[in-house]
Amino acid sequence: MASHPLIERIRIYLDPGAAEPLSRQVSAWIWREVVEGGLPSGERLPTVREMAIGLEVSPRSVERAYRELERMGVAATRPGEGTFISLSPPPEEERARRRAFAEICREAVERSRELGFNVDELLDEIRDWRSPS
Repeated sequence: MASHPLIERIRIYLDPGAAEPLSRQVSAWIWREVVEGGLPSGERLPTVREMAIGLEVSPRSVERAYRELERMGVAATRPGEGTFISLSPPPEEERARRRAFAEICREAVERSRELGFNVDELLDEIRDWRSPS
């Protein structure tokens, strides 16, 4: 079955081996797209089934992600119609700031992998660094 066009457009990449649950990874990707202006308010998300098939995850993970987005005020489900983005993106200044931060994070992950460390080890190092000695 072909993937839903939205899934292809926003290029959601998940790491099944990460400590972060798949549902959180899905909701984080969608949140990021809203913040960066890639998903406008009113856009319909794929059905739970479409998203699960497209991302090759369980429908339960997608249901949890959609519920989390609803709790955050990012999405709203309309019975019989679907789940829609309900939050407008922040001003351009905030989007630019978040893009710059995302780039720093991507660079840190890439550099860590080049050195033979995985994302969980990078996160552990960050937690250790910020913890009081």
